Amino acid sequence: MNASELATITKNDISIIDISDNNSLIINASGLGLGDYEYALEDASSTLQDEAFFNYQDDLVFNRIKGGLYKLYVRDKNGCGTTFLEISIIGYPKFFTPNNDGNNDFWQIQGLSSHFQGNSNIFIFDRYGKLLKQLNPLGNGWDGTFNGHLLPNDDYWFKVLLEDGRDFMGHFTLKR
Repeated sequence: MNASELATITKNDISIIDISDNNSLIINASGLGLGDYEYALEDASSTLQDEAFFNYQDDLVFNRIKGGLYKLYVRDKNGCGTTFLEISIIGYPKFFTPNNDGNNDFWQIQGLSSHFQGNSNIFIFDRYGKLLKQLNPLGNGWDGTFNGHLLPNDDYWFKVLLEDGRDFMGHFTLKR
């Protein structure tokens, strides 16, 4: 049996590429400890509690990650235990459908919480640059209205100033 120990993982052991068409997470295994490890990335809101059902992999790279809050699990293959790190991947939906069916009813930047980028600023504009809404990064998001009136199907623009100093702009579609 190989020498092993419980991994110790910090934000310094990972690199995150987000706000892209291929959000990724790369693990630097050299700082984790002495062990033979495997890795799983699970949605932080998942109700799945039994780590035996997580999708573990040996690869140190996760690609095509949707924006959101996650837990990165590191499990020693020799039975020394599992540890995890909470992470945020910043992203946004390309469209939303505010029709009160419970699916995609609000538009919001994904991966924000009181622990991750909670003091960010989000602004939504129409195609002419008129400010329609400033969003609370911890709120539900935008419902597709302006002054109580439903806005039409169209592309809308946004600007985000993240708490960590990054900023970005983009657009999305409102579909009714």
